[in-house]
Amino acid sequence: MVCLPREWIIKGRVDKSALPDLKFTPAFRSLMKIRGLDTSGDVLNFLCPNLGQLRDPRAMKNMEKACGRILLAIEKKEKIGLFTDYDVDGVCSAVLIQRFLINVGCEPPAVFIPDRAGDGYGLNVRGIDELHRKGVSLLITADCGITAVEEVGHARSLGMDVIVTDHHEPGAVTPDAYCILNPKQADCPFFGEDLCGAGVVFHLIVALRSRLRDKGIDCLPNLKEELDLVAMATIADAVSLSGINRILVKEGLTILNASGRVGLAALARVSGINRELFTRDIGYILGPRINAAGRLSDARKAFDLLITEDEAKALALARELNELNRCRQMEEQQVLSEALGQLESAPPLENVVVVQGANWHTGVIGIVASRLSAIFSRPAIVISVSDGIGIGSGRSVSGVDLYGAVSKISDHLNDFGGHKMAIGLNINEDRISALARDLDSVLAVPLGLTKSFEIDLKISPLDITPTLMEELDMLAPFGEGNPEPVFLIPSMEVVATKKYARGQYKLLLKHSNRVFHTLRCTIDEASQELARYVDVAFTPVKMRTNGHQYLYLALKAISPAGQSQEQFPSGS
Repeated sequence: MVCLPREWIIKGRVDKSALPDLKFTPAFRSLMKIRGLDTSGDVLNFLCPNLGQLRDPRAMKNMEKACGRILLAIEKKEKIGLFTDYDVDGVCSAVLIQRFLINVGCEPPAVFIPDRAGDGYGLNVRGIDELHRKGVSLLITADCGITAVEEVGHARSLGMDVIVTDHHEPGAVTPDAYCILNPKQADCPFFGEDLCGAGVVFHLIVALRSRLRDKGIDCLPNLKEELDLVAMATIADAVSLSGINRILVKEGLTILNASGRVGLAALARVSGINRELFTRDIGYILGPRINAAGRLSDARKAFDLLITEDEAKALALARELNELNRCRQMEEQQVLSEALGQLESAPPLENVVVVQGANWHTGVIGIVASRLSAIFSRPAIVISVSDGIGIGSGRSVSGVDLYGAVSKISDHLNDFGGHKMAIGLNINEDRISALARDLDSVLAVPLGLTKSFEIDLKISPLDITPTLMEELDMLAPFGEGNPEPVFLIPSMEVVATKKYARGQYKLLLKHSNRVFHTLRCTIDEASQELARYVDVAFTPVKMRTNGHQYLYLALKAISPAGQSQEQFPSGS
């Protein structure tokens, strides 16, 4: 939603003297400086990440112990079992381990992916028992298990060793597993790296490959070819796209567009994509189709799609996931409409959106939470209530640790888990109102809704050139930890407006004899009566239409020209 701030917080202005030894535009060089890249080397390392910059996976806490136990299982031909989550991250994690074990000569591990509706999230007794009946003696979790104290205890009582690989926040008590791989452990050397589950698993198989190579084993798989799956999971799970993740995603997108993974090629084809894939395609097109299997049907279909090398089977599965996604969209729209109806009669709290409904499909409440979070520019929690129990899913906004906030009021909950951008919870129906009230009071949300709005650079319309647009492309992939740049141009003339449903608008803006079209956007109600001249915060984007490329402004905030105050951070 485009908001109306009273105050602009501007990080900097175009400085022609910034990083003078780099042959970039002054606007881009200035942007690099305010992003904390103080030297030419810092800039080039950021713009051109490579696998050589990755950290040694053996430094991750318990990595050597985990590798030793898995290698022992391989040597003794033990039955290995995988228990994973049903979303993109979990499915990709399972495929990574499965393919690695098969490619080093092991028999396929037994894989259990829980049913969202019947099992819920996380390690469970039913799955453990099923894997035990198949003879599993070593159980590896992927993208789950860090809070499964009782479940890991159950597996141990059956004689299983359990290696937990996860990236969610640990609880006060961790499972008594054989070992735990999770960079969120405070004493882990990888602490602070916001890896997704597949990112943790990738480090595990890289370390395993290294150990096998040290044993003199040849013909080991080229794990660079698996980075498309790591990129998929990282983007879909909305973790930070800085640090290690930037390297993994940047390299993974290259692999994704160059490799011939049959399942992903089929999924792109049935989704109508016949060009190079970008980050947004994974986040908004491919990812939701893979997730649709676990949301409305069986996540095993997504697993089978990513593991198969049969083109006919891949095409059939891709078409099925595409149809499931269509059904998911219908379910999502119904829940979203009911949620918005609630909020029309009872507006959201100041810092959070919390809505509830009877028997809303739990497979879509996370997506609806994301939609509400985007619409209202604040964290959102959507809760489906059945028989007095609410199953909820929450999504946050950039800079707000939703998991940390919920942790402070967890006495309202039966159970919860997740990370700073996404949570899941279980709550008694009669506690939902208190949860919403108390969460609103503890959230410190840098919203900028009628308060302040943060800008990277104040620029001139003449700074927006084709060269700058090409330079901005080098900053991708964008996401948490590496947001799209936001610029401010003051005193733009509103030449024309076009209104759509639900408060959406397109604007035609003019400045310095240049005319700019905006993308369709939802404008905060307080901003809908636009002045003739406005200060505009935006991200410039390129869109291809009918074979031609056009420049648009994606509006972020807008205010009457000269009425908003300007502030510059100290030292700027």
